[in-house]
Amino acid sequence: MTPSARRTTYETDVDVHMDLHGTGEAEVSTGVELLDDMLRMLAASGRFDIRIRARGDATGDHHLVEDVGITLGSCLSAVKSGTGSAIVPYGDCTALAAVSFGAPGFKAILKLSSESIGGMALENLEHFMRSMAYNGSFTLHVIADGGDDREKIISAMKALGAALRNAIRDGGV
Repeated sequence: MTPSARRTTYETDVDVHMDLHGTGEAEVSTGVELLDDMLRMLAASGRFDIRIRARGDATGDHHLVEDVGITLGSCLSAVKSGTGSAIVPYGDCTALAAVSFGAPGFKAILKLSSESIGGMALENLEHFMRSMAYNGSFTLHVIADGGDDREKIISAMKALGAALRNAIRDGGV
């Protein structure tokens, strides 16, 4: 399955192409270092290929991060059913992600302490995940405990990718 979606607003222009049965390759360019890293981790752990090109305005990263989440979620909405979870350790952190396609929902317990990393305001991390889940019509729960903020983000994104992979497989896609 190879869904794609495009979102163009006054603030952003986002183009996403996916291959849900890929190898984990990611060709990503958003201009936000942390967001690019997150998307690469998501694809590698989920073993799906993504190509994302995104541009945002000069007002900060909020609209860009949100619209990438919305557009990625729109691609994932092609998956109609399936449930999956994953527990992934990284450094001193362990993250759990659980995904269930068919109804939108979101809950995260991350307890991040920094304001920003890699050009991205960390308050936008949960916003990215929520936007992806609601636009992908899936429930997403993420918990990360221990370690520093970077370890929490890495562990959470790897767990999310693996949970998506397991849910896609469970749904027979």
